[in-house]
Parts: sequence; structure tokens; C-alpha cells
Amino acid sequence: MNLTRLLLEKRIVICCGSGGVGKTTTSAALGLRAAALGRMTLVLTIDPARRLADALGVPALDHRPSRVPQTTLRAAGPAARGMLDAMVLDAKIALDDLVHRYAPSAQARDAILANPIYRFGSRALIESPEYLAMETLNRLEAEGSWELLVVDTPPTRHALDFFSAPRRMVEFLEGNRFLALMTPRGKASLRGERIVGMSVGMLLRVIARVTGSQLLDAAREFFTAFEEMFEGFRERAARMERLLRSDATATVIVTSPEPQALAEARVLRTTFAAERIPVGALIVNRVAVDALPDAALRRWAGSAKPTAKRLAGTLALPGLTRGDRGRAEAMIENYLLYRKIAERDRAAIGRLEDLGLPPGTVHVVPELENEVVRLEGLRKFLRCLKSRSG
Repeated sequence: MNLTRLLLEKRIVICCGSGGVGKTTTSAALGLRAAALGRMTLVLTIDPARRLADALGVPALDHRPSRVPQTTLRAAGPAARGMLDAMVLDAKIALDDLVHRYAPSAQARDAILANPIYRFGSRALIESPEYLAMETLNRLEAEGSWELLVVDTPPTRHALDFFSAPRRMVEFLEGNRFLALMTPRGKASLRGERIVGMSVGMLLRVIARVTGSQLLDAAREFFTAFEEMFEGFRERAARMERLLRSDATATVIVTSPEPQALAEARVLRTTFAAERIPVGALIVNRVAVDALPDAALRRWAGSAKPTAKRLAGTLALPGLTRGDRGRAEAMIENYLLYRKIAERDRAAIGRLEDLGLPPGTVHVVPELENEVVRLEGLRKFLRCLKSRSG
């Protein structure tokens, strides 16, 4: 899909790919372009690195949306009519916010936040923040303050976890027998059952002896307070499942010409197709591009097989010493090696055709001279971002 059309028509654009291919840069650049096109846009990144804040001209990013200055937007596009906010996920704040928003009462909220089971169990969610990122996205989309949300996801494996997180959370809550043992409603559903050869009451007494009655009491208090939130998890998960597979959402797969990165891009494309998650674009970053046609190089060398020595020999600059010619030959040798890399990259991108993506979906960005850490770099990134068919 044409990137301009994608940014104008979608509600959510999710950037995915392996680590180190430029997902954060791509997310920031797409957010900047969308704002320049007139849309109220928010970029949510999972990457806490400071370079995104620097590139967007904001002092720092945290879990609250920060407004990107209008001067930055005007620098990106003189006719910019939109607005751009940016934020970075703070998993701990996101988790506590979840409890504050959806606890059935102030008493239940305080009981959950103060419970040692919550404090211990929250570490696992914070260290694997895909579910909390999805909950944050759900909240931001429901608020309706932005026309477009651009999401910078973790690397490939975790990106797949990001999409399946709501479903896995519901499956965990619905299928976990230990959670059922801890709540009155859950124990009622297990009444009469025997688990590992014991009655429910006997099993609880064994757990108390092994873990200590205090820990068991804390677990019981936590899950009792948490129980009334279960239905909300299910409802929000179903909503996000529908939204992620709707026409309002598109994924942008970000990769590079490196074999490992391309292999992971293929995994994403195959998985998204199986899961009915729409792919709006595939962006190949850091592509070696050689603008000199083969015919021009052959004319320069005066030969069908140009070599560094032959090309260096054609240089007729006044005062060129033998040492100068040797250095020129080494430089040309480097250039010929670069042409081979460019040829490899063209071939690798050509093989992406078997992914079955519509024409105009694959875009390339050439290898830029410097890492994108300032607004100037984002502007150059956007200027260089071209459809492969264009």
C-alpha cells in the first residue's frame, strides 16, 4: 500500500521486525509524516533509548504523551497541519494504571497494590511487557484523542508475543487451576473434583504446609480482590483481537537486506497471513544503492569487465603521482566491492516478491551516512523512503 494512503486511512500502524533494523527510527519518521499530512498522531515506543526524544526535539520521553514542538513539524514539512505526541512504555506504571482503572472498588485496588503476590508477580509482566503494551494501546485507542497511533514493537519474537498477548492472558486466567483454588467462585466451580488424587480442601491444606499459611492467605486475598477484574480482561482482549484484524489497523514490517533480518521478516509475513493480521507495507532499511549504471561503468573502463586497475588507469589528472594512482586504485576497488553488495541487496529484495505482497507495498531506504539521531536524520530518512515500484 502507498505509505501516504496508509498513514491517512489507518487508526493503528504497528512497526515490527528484528532487532537493529531501524524500527524506532521508522516509527518516528512515519509519525512525523502523518502529522505533516494533518493527522493527530501519537508514537508509542517500547525502546527507552534517548535518540527518539532527541530526534523529535523533546527533552525526554516517559509514559505520558509529550507534545512534539510545532517547529519540529514545520521543519519536517512546511505545510504541516497536524499534531504529534510521543511516549515510551513504562511497564510498571502501565501495570499500576491497569489496577487503578479497572479495580472494582478503591478497597480492592488498595488490596491488590499492597499485596506481596502482586509485587512479586508484577516483575514477570514488567520484564515481558508485551501484554502491558497492548493494554496501553487499547487505552490510547479508546480515549480517541489521536487519529493515528504508531507503535514501535520489540524485536520479532516479542512482536509475535505482542499480537497474541491478549489471547494468552485470557487463556491463562481461564485455565489456571491454582487461580481457581484461590477464589470462592473458582472453588465452587471445582466442587466435587479431585485434583492429583486429592480433594480441593485437602490440596489447599497441603499447599499451606509447603508454602506457609501467610503466603497462602496473601494469595487468597490477592486473587479474591483480582477476581472481579477477570471479565474486563476478557472483554478488552476480545476488543483488541477484533481491532488488530480490522481494516483500521496495518502492520509495517521493517527489515534490512541482511539474511537473518530477511528471514525474520518472512516469519512475520507468514505468521500475519495465518493470523489474518493485515500487512500495509514492508520497509527495507540500510540498502546499498549504486546509482551508476553498468553501461556507464563499462564505458568508463573501456572494457566489458571493469577492474580497479583499468579504471584507475583512465584517470588523467595533472600531477597524479604513482602513489596517487595506487590510492585511487584502492578506492576504486572499494567501490567495486560496494557494487557487489548493492547487487546482493537488489537480489535479496527481488526475492521478496514471493511473499505475495501487493505492488507498491515494498519500500527501500538506502544506507544513510550517519545514524538517525536528530531531526535532520529523520527528514533525510523520509526523503529517501521510496516505493520499490517507484
